[in-house]
Amino acid sequence: MGRETKPIGTSDAGAPRRVGSDSVWLLARARGGRCGSPAGRDVSGCRGAVPAWIPLVGLFAALLVAVRSLEQDARSRGVAEIDTLRYRLQEGSRWLSPAWRGALEDALVASRGLVVDDAGAIEDFVARVSALPFVAEVGEPEVIWPDGLSLPLRLHEPVACVATGDGDFLPVAADGTVLGGFAFAPHEAYGGWLPVLGPHGLASGDVRPGDALDHPALRDALLVAESLWRYLEVGDLRRLGRILVDASADSAPVFDRDPKEGTPTALPGGVVLALEDGRRVFFGRPPVPIVPGELPVGRKWRHLASALEARDGGEDWRLVDVRFDEAVRLDRAAVEEYAERGVIEPSGR
Repeated sequence: MGRETKPIGTSDAGAPRRVGSDSVWLLARARGGRCGSPAGRDVSGCRGAVPAWIPLVGLFAALLVAVRSLEQDARSRGVAEIDTLRYRLQEGSRWLSPAWRGALEDALVASRGLVVDDAGAIEDFVARVSALPFVAEVGEPEVIWPDGLSLPLRLHEPVACVATGDGDFLPVAADGTVLGGFAFAPHEAYGGWLPVLGPHGLASGDVRPGDALDHPALRDALLVAESLWRYLEVGDLRRLGRILVDASADSAPVFDRDPKEGTPTALPGGVVLALEDGRRVFFGRPPVPIVPGELPVGRKWRHLASALEARDGGEDWRLVDVRFDEAVRLDRAAVEEYAERGVIEPSGR
């Protein structure tokens, strides 16, 4: 909160930059302006959608000359005051929490009565929007006579979620920013569910939107969760279900039915995926940094996708090790055998 916001419209060198095509535009209407679009919104009535880039967008004036000729008359009619309760959101985001809409509306309500030539008030409004934890970047506001104000935004896209001390879940961006949007269960997104970063209780109990995750195990788990979305198809995501990514262990056992002399009993890299039905996936090291000899992360996810497909075909595996060229899949009896030998705990951990 209260961080300095640099407009997207200019670079450090002062050269103009264009907001990307995936931006979201939020258009606030001037009082007296038309709401003609069916996407127009009045907080008391109309409702619109919010995208990854949220802009406050109004109708564009046809000519600058026409705008100037209308300005004096607009002021006499009170049109120079921007009514932030009447807005339209043009969205391009792949995921948007309803709680984010509510927080954005709060910022709009708090900024009622903006005047188009009050640069200070507009700056305050932009700062209020940019302070929202789910807003990654804010563009340069543009007054559009006689219709209102346009503001481009880029929103964070969550790749995982974290459990709070109260048992709720909050989404987390790839850079570790905790976003708003409390939920009673892991969030559904992109055709699957956001992986939970664990183990539970590792994050501080009072984690709040806007915090940055700094625990090494949570950061490693986040790297694994972020890679998931690059390699699994929607069908794989549905088969996978809800998972917890636990990167708190330094190493993991080697599952060898006939160990040779010199065969290690464990290897560095103890990331484990805990599936909701009690199954476990031994994943190895996080994808970053790249370690010589570690199987590429894409191969690991393909091993898991094949195991999920085999499970659909009737193979009742309880544990999968995706760290090697050939994945190891163990049924319940094999897991119990390794547990009796003390290689793993009965739970498969």
